[in-house]
Amino acid sequence: MSTLKPSLTRAALTKAIESKVERMPLQDLVELAATLKVTVPAAVNTIRRREAKAVAPPAAPGGRVLQGAGVGPVVSAAKGSRLLDAITVDDEATDWAQSELVGAGALVERLSIARGTLDNWRKAGRVLALRKGLRNFVYPLRQFDRRWPVDGLDKVAEHFASAEEAWEWLVTPNRMTDGKAPIDALHAGEVQDVVRAAAGAFDYA
Repeated sequence: MSTLKPSLTRAALTKAIESKVERMPLQDLVELAATLKVTVPAAVNTIRRREAKAVAPPAAPGGRVLQGAGVGPVVSAAKGSRLLDAITVDDEATDWAQSELVGAGALVERLSIARGTLDNWRKAGRVLALRKGLRNFVYPLRQFDRRWPVDGLDKVAEHFASAEEAWEWLVTPNRMTDGKAPIDALHAGEVQDVVRAAAGAFDYA
């Protein structure tokens, strides 16, 4: 039979309850107060409305509320680094452009053309100019056949949102061009095949 005095037992129990209550969210405290029929101060309702407005989730189409899974458990920096390493894919490519890139001045000198000619080609979409900064461009040399843009380049480029996107596609081997990089197929004169592949670039890899 317990020898603890009722007063000591009551004090210990009260302390335990107080400790639990102190850690409860405001909403849970309000619900507890309602259960115990304790009057809730008016200021509490003001705070509840402010909190609800701040954390209200966006409504999904049809009035449904989407519930996420949360941020997950907190892990140490070391474990987080290991987890990132496990899902990171190393890119062994030394240059995504797969071509020497030169500025406009160097290009017109190499091709022995006028600067105005290069600008006209760029504006007409006959060559792919990759942005470097706000106003400057660099040009992949691989897109030229001797002194001229390779035939069909403009027809390919119109299927992509940017020159960078078009060029990355052009230098990536594609099963629609018999496993060759499309730019190599253009150099081989297979213009129609490459243009058809570009038209379906988002359907085939």
